[in-house]
Amino acid sequence: MAKYHGREGAVLLASSGAGSASAVANLSSWSLTIDQALADVTCLGNSFASFVAGIKNAKGSVSGYFDSTTDIPFDAFDSGDAVNCYLYPAGTGVASYWYGQVFVSNVNVEDNVTGAVSIKADIQFSGDCTRVG
Repeated sequence: MAKYHGREGAVLLASSGAGSASAVANLSSWSLTIDQALADVTCLGNSFASFVAGIKNAKGSVSGYFDSTTDIPFDAFDSGDAVNCYLYPAGTGVASYWYGQVFVSNVNVEDNVTGAVSIKADIQFSGDCTRVG
């Protein structure tokens, strides 16, 4: 399995439910968390807890620097629709990525007198989060 440096990572996000995904400019990081609900099926007399797998959930975030010419995360949030999202850990030229429909659940802009204006957006997958590669 190949290893990659994160500098080539990319996020493609649509600005509306009917739109196609485009690269979000000026990002410095993204994260993805996939978890699975577990139902406790431990019975009286068991020595250890037992579980069965339930529904999976995927969510994440993107962050970077504010650019007044790039509105994609803000438009996706304002649309109120689930939008297409692609998360590439090593650039779009490498066939390893995750994709699905997401809601942009919040957008944060932070202005600091000693630093660059930054943005952060949280995403919540609605349905499958498919891993390719």
